[in-house]
Amino acid sequence: MFHSIKSKFLALCLSSLCVLGLAVGAVSLTALTRATSREEFENMNRIAELYRSELDMLLVQTEDVVAFGATGLRNNLGQAADFADGGQRARITAELDSVMRDTLLSLPEARAYYTYYAPELTGGASDGEWCVREDEHSAFRRRQWYQVSEFLPENQQDVAWYRAAAETGHGRWSSPHYSVAQGMYVISYVVPVFREGQFLGVVGADLNFLAILRSLEQRQVYETGYAFLTDETGKTHYHIESPQGVEEDHLGARLLDQDVIHGSVSADDALSRYLVNGMTYDVATCMLRNGMELRVIAPTSEVQREARATVLQFLSVLIFCLIFFAVVTLVITQRITRHLQALSSAAREIAHGNLDVQIHVESDDEVGRLAGVLQHTVDSLARLHRLTFNDGLTGILNRLGIDKALEDWHAQAQGTPAVLISLDIDDFKFINDLLGHAAGDEALRALARRLRDFFGRTALVARNGGDEFTVLLPATTAAQAERLLSELTQTPQHYLYGGVERSFTLSIGYVSYPDQAESLRDLTRYADAALYATKLKGKNGFSRYAAEQEQVDRAKLSFSLRDISQNLPGAIIVCSAADGKVLYANDEAFRLLGCTDLDDFAAYTQKDVVRILYPGDRTETIVSVRSQTAKGEARQAYVRCRVRTKEGAVRYVLVFARKRASAYYGEVYYIVMVEEKEPA
Repeated sequence: MFHSIKSKFLALCLSSLCVLGLAVGAVSLTALTRATSREEFENMNRIAELYRSELDMLLVQTEDVVAFGATGLRNNLGQAADFADGGQRARITAELDSVMRDTLLSLPEARAYYTYYAPELTGGASDGEWCVREDEHSAFRRRQWYQVSEFLPENQQDVAWYRAAAETGHGRWSSPHYSVAQGMYVISYVVPVFREGQFLGVVGADLNFLAILRSLEQRQVYETGYAFLTDETGKTHYHIESPQGVEEDHLGARLLDQDVIHGSVSADDALSRYLVNGMTYDVATCMLRNGMELRVIAPTSEVQREARATVLQFLSVLIFCLIFFAVVTLVITQRITRHLQALSSAAREIAHGNLDVQIHVESDDEVGRLAGVLQHTVDSLARLHRLTFNDGLTGILNRLGIDKALEDWHAQAQGTPAVLISLDIDDFKFINDLLGHAAGDEALRALARRLRDFFGRTALVARNGGDEFTVLLPATTAAQAERLLSELTQTPQHYLYGGVERSFTLSIGYVSYPDQAESLRDLTRYADAALYATKLKGKNGFSRYAAEQEQVDRAKLSFSLRDISQNLPGAIIVCSAADGKVLYANDEAFRLLGCTDLDDFAAYTQKDVVRILYPGDRTETIVSVRSQTAKGEARQAYVRCRVRTKEGAVRYVLVFARKRASAYYGEVYYIVMVEEKEPA
């Protein structure tokens, strides 16, 4: 069928091109599908996590108020026998009422709070506390209190909180239920109070369950999605229209798939897919503090809309590229007659994903040039692959690289102890602002080398971005990690810039696997929380993750030091207190002394602050500044003197100096000079 070299080569090129295009397309499409699927999963779970955190905040606030009231009841009572004294009970009740009333008024969902004393201690007296409000804008009003034994059988749900708390012996949330006494659906948090092993009573609060459901109804999930609550089994659903709860299949819902992204995340975080009235829905689930589940549901078509558009766009580009290269092949086939085997072999290697292939074609004709171009393309793709997963500045893994490495490790960890570390450079912005970004880059490179050398080959070391680094220590316990981090932070880290060795310190946070966290998301979040805790403790150290660290408000404000110093209406100079060496000067200082820039300033002063003073004023000015800064807590001085410009002109200035300790340079003077008119 193919009689000429041209036809044979054409057939070979076209077939190779198709194989290459299909292979690249299949691999790329698979990777793109996985990436977009993961993005869909993360977006749904991010929405669910946001709503969950808001609801948990309400539950935590309620728990804190009730627990505080229970602690107050326990601490204000001398002996359990004191409950027989009605006056004593009334005093304690009044104190608890004041605290709980003021606090719960700030929670719009709070509808009632109560203190109930065990009848066997009060002699049967009904003198507990029960306060109720009708809505979030009204005040709490006291209601008639009854003994548990006085409730009618049909109203026993209103006192189920008492029986459950007394039986379990610890604080607990009730399931949603209808309170006949309040005329609404509520959930209750009740804490039993014991003293010396004796049950004293309970302290509790009720939240308006309809108000919680109403707040969820107002949440937007894509275009038509919504959020709702279920019981701990997920079988009973609660909506604003059915606060009493309905079965999960009440709309004909049928579970299609428990893990719609097929193992790319853990089973606990996977989405579920349901079929409801002929339409598929994706569902993300989060567990609340009270044992209920928060579910976020949206039509699958809405969740996957952007992903499908991306896939279609990719297929269009791929088809265009295939057609384009097919046309090019037809045009140049008649000029290509040699070294076909080498090019074909290289094409097959590339199609199988080998980007380290070397094309050996020694020819000066078109085939040789094509081979050179193809080799250059493959080399560029290989470099691009390395740049994708490695940091260009430090050479270690970047954010994508460490994410992939952590996923590979986590898939094989199987509970083997490990430690994830998050760290950054203390006051890195100071290094950039004071010395420039080149100095900051050198500090980052030095730290990357230090981390690789210190933790060894088995550790995964990565730069997330900026001055933030991540280190994974596989097969390492928390105790072993603490010894390593203690050694690492005992002395400052060093880097060389401008021929001068400079130092910096580190703030470090770490979390251990699997005892503190098992999922990668939790490990990363907990390590960051521990790092931030170190920052709050004063930096230059390390902290292990603790649950309370996640409650810290992380809002920050920043402003460029360079912007401030260069725009203040005065000459600013920072110098060493020991030898007067100039460490910093702003543009106004250059102008005052007649210098054009930092190099001109350094050449004129020889980096000695004394040289800018007029010779006749030097001794008196130095003595005055040192004398004033040695006195009092302010350690500051005010001096009028003369300075000499580079051209020899004399200018009169008012000098403000303050002596302070620097972590980098020891004792330094911060000097501000304001030019004055020549005295008359």
